[in-house]
Amino acid sequence: MTTPLEREIAAYTAANPRSAELHDRATEFMPGGDTRGSIFWDPFPIYITDGTGTVLTDADGNKRIDFINNMTTLILGHRPPEITSALREQIEHGLSFSAPSPPVVRWAELMCERVPSLDRVRFVNTGTEATLNAIRAARAFTGRQKLVKCEGAYHGNHDAIQISVMPPLDKAGDAESPHAVAAFAGISETAVDEIYITPYNNIAAAEKIIREHADELAAVIVEPVNGQCGMVPGKPEFLEGLRRVTDELGIVLIFDEVIAFRIAYGGAQEYYGITPDLTCFGKVIGGGMPVGAFGGREDIMSMWDPSDGGATVQHAGTFNGNPMTAAAGIATLETLTPDKYVYLEKLGNLLRSELRALFAELEVPMGVTGIASLFALQFTSEEVVDYRTYATNDMNMMKTMFIGLLNEGFLLSNRCAGNVSTVHTEDDVSAFVSAVKSVLRRAGYG
Repeated sequence: MTTPLEREIAAYTAANPRSAELHDRATEFMPGGDTRGSIFWDPFPIYITDGTGTVLTDADGNKRIDFINNMTTLILGHRPPEITSALREQIEHGLSFSAPSPPVVRWAELMCERVPSLDRVRFVNTGTEATLNAIRAARAFTGRQKLVKCEGAYHGNHDAIQISVMPPLDKAGDAESPHAVAAFAGISETAVDEIYITPYNNIAAAEKIIREHADELAAVIVEPVNGQCGMVPGKPEFLEGLRRVTDELGIVLIFDEVIAFRIAYGGAQEYYGITPDLTCFGKVIGGGMPVGAFGGREDIMSMWDPSDGGATVQHAGTFNGNPMTAAAGIATLETLTPDKYVYLEKLGNLLRSELRALFAELEVPMGVTGIASLFALQFTSEEVVDYRTYATNDMNMMKTMFIGLLNEGFLLSNRCAGNVSTVHTEDDVSAFVSAVKSVLRRAGYG
């Protein structure tokens, strides 16, 4: 007999021959046909030819409702008129220059007006560059080298932080004092030695680790919403506790809001009422263009001030703050008025509520995590609050659901995380929940 996963894969393969052909061609020129690990899945990914509003069209002409929005980036949906018109206007004046341009000034103004902690901001091209520079800033400012991060958190693709992202449990150590484990081959051993790992959402364990190593620590970096483990919200007492202990000990607190910035008008720090020293941004703030940013306290950010040769740290990049990305960023921020966040939270709450009701109806050992516009399906009866509880997921069922939803006409991340955009509707939510139900029934539930 075939398994539910095998049946979903067979249906998927039959429905997507052109994507399969494109993937075969891609493997001749890119390793495994892939140049972005987060959008690869077996047996092959779909190849998208168009995105409009909430709808994706693939190379085979199949249409799907997009509930991942380029990994949470497209908060206004695909090709919103505000952004496309801003890009068309800017392209008439040039793509990039070896000098600043007016749009970057307005973009910086909007960011600093909007985010409580931003005295100053600098732009980069990825969230990875944002966390890299924030960590560099903390080290330069404090004169210390070591870091604390949470187990199961992803902060970008650089050595300093690609540690204990999804560690094998047999190497991860004690849940309250986890080992630092390189995410993959090639990570510097020095980087592993320069970081301490704490569980997410456990302030007692985190505070113990921070106090034990306070004299060595430059920074604590944390996602207010843990994306890697399924959009898991930080508990207020956890985030507040990190702010309290880092303040007391003179350690820089870095919020990674590359994902979490989308949960409120002023980001997660506004939502939680907590002011970090530095914040990292990406995704939403660029309107779909390649983007990142970091900023915070003036005394820290002034280390980059080049006036009179005064910069004590260096940061360059050919496309930093380029006018095309700035134009898209301005259009996005100006369109995202407070009422948009009320709508997004309402829709996110509805989606999570309907999924929980479905899981109860079918008596399936599943849950849903998330906050505001973010959500993720969890394939475990455990309440997922950190990496160790996330690790109880039935990964085979997760794959079955992911492929099954593709067959039903919906796209999530390949770990079954998603988000709503301003152009999603209650009908989209109802259709999505019905699709989840169909996949579960095919898998033998209900």
